[in-house]
Amino acid sequence: MQTMRNSTQDSAMMICYRESLSNLEKFHGGEEQKILKFISNIERIGKMISAPDEILLCMCTAKLDGEAKRWYEDNMSLTHWETLKSSLLERYTTSDSSSKIFEQLKERQQKLDETITSYYDAVIKLCREYDSAMSQKMMISWLQNGIKDSLKTHIKRQMQLLPESARTAQAFLKIAKDEQELQEENSTEQESTQPYLPFIANKVSTTSKKIQSNSDETTTSQYSPPRQTTYEHTKQYSPSPINHNSSRSKSDGRDFCSQQRSIPRRLEPHHTVTYYTRREQQPNRQPSHPSTQPDSQHRPCSICQRINHRTNAYFLLAETRDGGHSSNKQNPSRINYTSSTLPTPIYINFQVNNKQHEAIIDTGSAVTIINHKLLKKIYHKNFIYKSKLHKSANCSSSNIIGEIELEIKIQGHKTYILADVATNLITDLLLGNDWIYANNIIIDSPQQHIFLMNENRKVILSTPFIKPKQLRLPVLLTEEITLPSKSEKCINNKILSSMNKTSEALFEPTTNLHSKAIFLINALIKVEGNRSRIMIINANDRQKTLSKNTILGHISYRSETNNYLILPEVSQVNNKRLMSTEIFFRKRDSHLRDRSCVFATHRKVPSRGLTCRMNNHYEEQLQCYVYQEQFLSRNDLQQHLRQKCYPSEIRTQIEQLTRHIEDTEQREQLQQIL
Repeated sequence: MQTMRNSTQDSAMMICYRESLSNLEKFHGGEEQKILKFISNIERIGKMISAPDEILLCMCTAKLDGEAKRWYEDNMSLTHWETLKSSLLERYTTSDSSSKIFEQLKERQQKLDETITSYYDAVIKLCREYDSAMSQKMMISWLQNGIKDSLKTHIKRQMQLLPESARTAQAFLKIAKDEQELQEENSTEQESTQPYLPFIANKVSTTSKKIQSNSDETTTSQYSPPRQTTYEHTKQYSPSPINHNSSRSKSDGRDFCSQQRSIPRRLEPHHTVTYYTRREQQPNRQPSHPSTQPDSQHRPCSICQRINHRTNAYFLLAETRDGGHSSNKQNPSRINYTSSTLPTPIYINFQVNNKQHEAIIDTGSAVTIINHKLLKKIYHKNFIYKSKLHKSANCSSSNIIGEIELEIKIQGHKTYILADVATNLITDLLLGNDWIYANNIIIDSPQQHIFLMNENRKVILSTPFIKPKQLRLPVLLTEEITLPSKSEKCINNKILSSMNKTSEALFEPTTNLHSKAIFLINALIKVEGNRSRIMIINANDRQKTLSKNTILGHISYRSETNNYLILPEVSQVNNKRLMSTEIFFRKRDSHLRDRSCVFATHRKVPSRGLTCRMNNHYEEQLQCYVYQEQFLSRNDLQQHLRQKCYPSEIRTQIEQLTRHIEDTEQREQLQQIL
């Protein structure tokens, strides 16, 4: 019985062997054929019958043809398989084939729509062609080199957890498949929990053909993200009227038109919606449709094909604030979700020509512009000299000296744009509508992110907004100080970063000192050589010591180019408090100079305010200029000023402001501070 089973198995193996050998293509030595692949097939077929070297030699010579056969006839002395194999490899392996395969391995990257299995097979094939005896470790290195950035870190972490003997290419494939499935599941869950994630970009408009009486019409809806790509979806809807509200704007030169916008509420039966991108302005027409059927709550959205919302949810558009625009005019650009409430332009982190930097995304700019100063700091080539002049909405002009192609890399994803080079740009880099349209960028202000989408309207990556570093600079204490109890002092401070020629800045104190009952004031301070002076108040019953380089707050300063000052955000509650005390400050300022520390030589007119005079020998002279009295301490001078010099209006106003405090001791302490 065992002999019969072995005989049947051998017969089956012989059938497979003959079939494989007959189907093996003959090797004729042409450039399109690869000798390594031919020899590998010979050895693979020979393993079916455990063929010895003599059989492999016969199989190989039988499959030689053309030039390869003539070469073997001239080398009949090659009677051993290993000798014949090495001679064939030496004869038909071209000198540049290895270098070409190596370059292919270096440049091989997983495509956006390529599966893990397809990428794995392609890389392993190149590895075998480059070196048939390549180690598993080297193969894994090549596989990790070209896989998607979203999978690379997770796969490396999983591979490091495996023992050295288990780190094989097959293990890499299994881990990569599992990781990709997890990411796809997560993305599916996010889409299901965020039904209103925008799938269209900044501009939506509707154009239609001329109205034919009592006939069906086709309406074309535009949206910006997919450039040079058309998607057609045919859906059936019940006819009902369409209302259109459009706005018109003009464009000139390379400016992109702010296209007209329609709000379709219902679509006709067999209504074809075509999404595409175009840069020319199209005239809008208002089609009218008879209404014959009621609305259905379960009709799918014509944009994202979901049934949990209506189509017109995507067309509830609100105006957005564009970045870097110095004009007070409202920009016509819009986005397809709630309006932005950002106090600053939209900044993102990225790499420009492999240099980490930050840029403004401006939907109000038609083109991308880079400052020539930044261009000098980064590697670039093929600069094209061109003289241009761009006009902005406030009639200011940008002096363009040329064009340069830039590589914008966001989280490993590369994009390319032809940017203009300007000499008078107020920022380093401004990404305009040409970059936004070309890469299907969606600006999501509520989530503080931008999304980059592919042609299938799937999110490839997202990156958050950042706060520009140059708008807020930290203010540090220059030396260690000790504050007496219930006192105020004028202290020296320094700004951590250079402010160039800026002489005035708005100081905003940190809230960390409030818990220690140490207060600083919001003030417009004078800056000289990155140093300044400001008043600090200790409201404690005991002295407090602040160490050197303590962060006192931050400053915002006015740019040399812009005619505006960046102010700190104030909540609505604080706004009400400021309004209620505005009258008090106006009255106080009319009778009392602001509290400050000045040098005696600088003060020429006596004032009724608290003044700290210092001579060149750092000796304090505490004097009241009204009564011409000298005092030994600041507290004595302060008590004298409160009792005799302060106007009665201030006392009345302070009592009214502190009337709501029930604790008598706390009320008196606050009144003394005020």
